[in-house]
Amino acid sequence: KLVNWIYPPTCPLCGDVTGRQAGQVCDECRPMIDYPAQPVCMRCGCEITDEEAELCGDCTRHTRTYIQGFPAMKYQYPLDESLARFKYHNQRDYAAFYAGQIVKRHGLTLQSLGIDALIPIPIHKRKLEKRGYNQAELLADALGKKLDIPVERELLARVVNTEPQKSLDPEHREQNLKKAFQCIEKSVSYKKVLLVDDIYTTGATIEACTKSLHAAGIPDVYYTSVAI
Repeated sequence: KLVNWIYPPTCPLCGDVTGRQAGQVCDECRPMIDYPAQPVCMRCGCEITDEEAELCGDCTRHTRTYIQGFPAMKYQYPLDESLARFKYHNQRDYAAFYAGQIVKRHGLTLQSLGIDALIPIPIHKRKLEKRGYNQAELLADALGKKLDIPVERELLARVVNTEPQKSLDPEHREQNLKKAFQCIEKSVSYKKVLLVDDIYTTGATIEACTKSLHAAGIPDVYYTSVAI
C-alpha cells in the first residue's frame, strides 16, 4: 500500500494514474486495444483484407524463413506511445501487461508448439549501456513466467551497432541488418525457439535473427511481438 501511495499504478497504455492494480488498463483505453482480425497472414500474422489470400503482400514479396508469427495487437494509438515509453523512458513494468496480451491472444497455441526456449531480440552492448535494459528481454522474462518456458539470453548477440531501423525503407532495413546478429554457440540442442520482440514492422529483424539461428542448427523458429 505504501509503495502504491508513493508510486501509484498507472495505465500501461496512456500512463495516467488508474487507482487500480499495477498493469491494469484504464476504462478510457480498454476499448482502444485492437487485435489483428481474421483473416490474418499465415506467416507474419498481420491483418489482411483478401479472404482468399494466405499471405500478406510483404510475405509474398520477401522470403521468410521463420515458420510463423504471433503478434498480439495492432501498432496504433495509444499502444504506439505506450511502447515508446516502455522502450525509451524506463517504463519496465509495462512488460507484464504486454506479456498478458500475448498470452490472451496466443497462449494456448504457443504452449502447444513445444517451444524449447524464448529468445529475446538482442540489442548492441552500446545501446544496452546507454538505455540500461533490453526491452525485449524484459518482455521475454514476463512471457516465460506466464508460459513456463525458459528464456535463453546468451545464445544470440547483436554484434553490429546498426543505425535505427525506423529511419530506413524495407530494402535498406534488410541491408542494415546483414551480419548484425550472431549465435555465440556454433551448435545447440534447441529444436524449436520463439523470438520475442516489441514491434514487428517489416520483418527484417526477425528474418536476420532466424537466419543466424538456422546457421546454429535450430530448425524451427517462430516469433511473437507485442504489436505489428
